[in-house]
Amino acid sequence: MEKVKRRFFIWLGVLLTALLIGTYLDSMVGTWSPIYLRVLAVLGMTFSFLLLRVSGRTLKTLGEPEEWGWTTKLVTEGLYSCVRHPHHLGIGLFVTFLSMLVGLFTTLVTALLMWISIYLFLVRVEEPEALEKFGQEYQRYRERVPMLLGNPICLVREVINGLR
Repeated sequence: MEKVKRRFFIWLGVLLTALLIGTYLDSMVGTWSPIYLRVLAVLGMTFSFLLLRVSGRTLKTLGEPEEWGWTTKLVTEGLYSCVRHPHHLGIGLFVTFLSMLVGLFTTLVTALLMWISIYLFLVRVEEPEALEKFGQEYQRYRERVPMLLGNPICLVREVINGLR
């Protein structure tokens, strides 16, 4: 559980740092988000929250969790048939849309920093761990399912199915 807690606090630190830098820049320049972007942001946050909820529920149900955030079975169904890391996709989308509520610089700085962090984390930590843990089964899964940017129609369909 310590590994999962440590990762959570690292992500929280990256997010807060990016939001503070972006908000500071927006306050200096005065580039706050117009209402139509705020509406889009709320809709995007809602979808990404649902994506996070369904991915978490899918892992809990199918992944034989050893502890929170750590499964012992490779899950390839539902959202996990669309992208290998739907939870990280949900985090990236949520943070991007959350930052859209504030302003232009907040969105640019936060989204850029979070997406770079997510990509590096997946490539350097998650993917090697999954390969070590699940071996050839994960390698075959990796060959047929994209890491992060999957088919949007598949994602929406599986979020809706996962809410039923």
